[in-house]
Amino acid sequence: MTEPVKKPKLTKKQKRRIKAAILHVVLIIASFGFVFPFLWMLFTALKTPAELLQGFQQFFPSDPQWGNFVKAVTSIPFFMYLKNSLIIVVLVVTGTLFSATTAAYAFAKLRWKGRDKWFLVMLATMMIPIQVILIPTYIMYSYLGWLSTRLPLIVPAFFGGGAAFYIFLLRQFFKGIPKELTESAIIDGANHLQIFFKIMLPLSKPALLTVALFTFMATWNDYFGPLIFLSNPDHWTLAIGLRSFQTQFGGRYDLMMAASILIMLPTLLLFFFAQKSFIEGITFTGIKG
Repeated sequence: MTEPVKKPKLTKKQKRRIKAAILHVVLIIASFGFVFPFLWMLFTALKTPAELLQGFQQFFPSDPQWGNFVKAVTSIPFFMYLKNSLIIVVLVVTGTLFSATTAAYAFAKLRWKGRDKWFLVMLATMMIPIQVILIPTYIMYSYLGWLSTRLPLIVPAFFGGGAAFYIFLLRQFFKGIPKELTESAIIDGANHLQIFFKIMLPLSKPALLTVALFTFMATWNDYFGPLIFLSNPDHWTLAIGLRSFQTQFGGRYDLMMAASILIMLPTLLLFFFAQKSFIEGITFTGIKG
């Protein structure tokens, strides 16, 4: 009677390779679910009006209409909206980086009475919905004469407005920087301003880039703020302009998708080229402190 042939046991290295292969297959399949909406937008933007009526029966455009992107840009003052969005985004990112870094350094490295209590108060502001303070804020800007200008969207960024989360992230990063660096700088005669600019900021590039990317995406896609404070059409951003475009060309889904792709393209490109630093910043701010 012959003995049954024993199957060779898999080594740990082989098991790891099999698990990794299965994981990659699952992730690749899942990635199609995330990419599909963008592909649907792109193919819709390239279709003719007749092909739009066929729905899923005509998934791929038979004759790509690249001119739809030109029509989407020329149908509205696209470049004026783009200029307005860039002005607001650049100033808000600059103001947020200034206010968040200085506040985070004060909470992380400076010793002053009530520091931890005020830090908790600052974190508590993250739980206040924007709708609660909208009316008082609107009245305040009305008294200042800032309505119908960009100032309500820009000035608060220089004073930590809406930056509580970013202050928290940067504080966590600053607290992870060894005390020996700052103490040795103080012994050498450096003041806190020199320590901040020459030691803390150069070491905080991944965290600063993360804050800048978060702020860019939030400001670029902001619809509520410009809708409330920018009543002058000459100051409208792309988010408001897209809504106006939808009102005028509600039935032209090809043009709407083309305009939507053009508006979301900067955030996609920025994240694609800066994703390594973005992930590093998230990791460092999460494990430090």
